[in-house]
Amino acid sequence: MKGPILLNFTGKRALVIGGGKVGMRRAETLAGYGCSVTCVDKNMEVPEKPVENIRYVKAYCRIETALDGMDLVVAATDQRELNARILENCKIRGIWCNVSDDPEHSDFIFPSVVKRGDLTISVCTDGASPTLTTQIKRELEEKYDESYAERLRMLKQLRLHILKTETSPDEKKRQLKGLTALTIEELQREVEKI
Repeated sequence: MKGPILLNFTGKRALVIGGGKVGMRRAETLAGYGCSVTCVDKNMEVPEKPVENIRYVKAYCRIETALDGMDLVVAATDQRELNARILENCKIRGIWCNVSDDPEHSDFIFPSVVKRGDLTISVCTDGASPTLTTQIKRELEEKYDESYAERLRMLKQLRLHILKTETSPDEKKRQLKGLTALTIEELQREVEKI
């Protein structure tokens, strides 16, 4: 059974085996989260503008040595048997592995994500309906527009200020709850007071 968690990827080492569209997308996602990514595929087309934090290796991947020092692995080749072998090797070593064509046996999956500053909303149907996942993500993007990044920045600033005050825990809780009902303009006025 899978459950949602947010992990700190900063400084983690990830290996993506397979340099096709899916592999490249996974590599870029992990690099965006702060992973140091190695993407290996003998037939890979290295992008004209390489992505920061991704090392592109255009070579055959020797699984036995490639896994050394890795924190997580993505098996994104176009060969199911090879992906299964990568997963098996990862399990033996205790390395989390995502298999692009086998979410059921993967240790983790890549949900669809809406990110607005400190707000992260993920949507996943465990592969049952990618179309529904896309629809829900679109609805969330409309409801939680870019203004939520600024809203959260101010809420965070106000929260830190309130937590430092000498008021009771119940009063702090009441104040924090009240802030979430304010408009961006009202939040800005509150921030200007501190």
